[in-house]
Amino acid sequence: MSEVVICRDSDLDRLVAIKFIRDLADRRRLFDEIKALQRIRSKHVVQIYDIFAHEGEPDIGIVQEYVDGADLNWSHNQIAGDAKGYLKLLYQVARGLEDIHAANVIHRDIKPDNIKIDSVGIVKIFDFGLAREAGVDDATDGFVATPSYAAPELWGAGRVEFTKSVDVFAFGLLAWSLTQSGIPVCLRKIPPTFSTLLPSFADAIPELPESVSMLLDRTLLSDPGQRPTSAALRNCLEKHLLLGSHRALLVHRGTPYFLDKDRHQVKLKNPPHADSIVIVYTGFQFIVSIVTGHVFINNLPVAPGTVLPSSCVIGLGQPSQRGRLFPTFDISNPEVVL
Repeated sequence: MSEVVICRDSDLDRLVAIKFIRDLADRRRLFDEIKALQRIRSKHVVQIYDIFAHEGEPDIGIVQEYVDGADLNWSHNQIAGDAKGYLKLLYQVARGLEDIHAANVIHRDIKPDNIKIDSVGIVKIFDFGLAREAGVDDATDGFVATPSYAAPELWGAGRVEFTKSVDVFAFGLLAWSLTQSGIPVCLRKIPPTFSTLLPSFADAIPELPESVSMLLDRTLLSDPGQRPTSAALRNCLEKHLLLGSHRALLVHRGTPYFLDKDRHQVKLKNPPHADSIVIVYTGFQFIVSIVTGHVFINNLPVAPGTVLPSSCVIGLGQPSQRGRLFPTFDISNPEVVL
């Protein structure tokens, strides 16, 4: 049996959540939670502050960051019909999940009840009672998970092995739960059935970019090896949230130029020679569109379709010729505004 008590830290003048375990049988879960939280540092994961026990008593307490907002079960109505709000919410969950997986931890209980939004709109993942270390402690005897968010591989009999992909599957179900239509009927079955073609996120939210819908669809593949990683999910969502927000500074012959969504193309040339390059901003990245003559980026030959790095020097002209020009190119690093 566990109990969560909200207290005030008088030294730091902040509210904290103290989780007590009074049932000795549940101590394994508490220690799993402590081990996991000690390894993870993320803006989107609740932080552990302290652990304590009263001498002569069986109680163990874990002092955690207190999140005063509602869980994601209450977020459905807030983002209904808001494709960008939906993307932002999923991005934050994916970011937290990426940080969890980067610490080599499998959460195993991703669901709306275990994710809250704080008073300033930041998503926080909590409840690591089922967490395990990937590659070390990633097997159980029998089924251990929340049935309605469990990946199909967790339903095996006997010794059940699992990977970080179980969290990705749960992420996909979470994504469906936040749509107006909710989780598809075939995925509400316990265990879920894959005998029929699963509906697509593109049908649930037509405004979603195609690449996002396709990647979300892949989170629910029955083969865990075919599901995307949490990093791939975060990257795709971030890419679309940052659409059109990049800016590049180009300095050519001492004159600065800016390239962004308003001015999305520029041509650089070396007048005495036939060397030139056209750079285009697609909204996602800056790419080389046209190359004439001898053009180099960071001393390497360049061809149409090349994606420019965040910072580089462009060389116009053959290395052996006089009068070569060296424009510089620097791209801003925008962040998703939450």
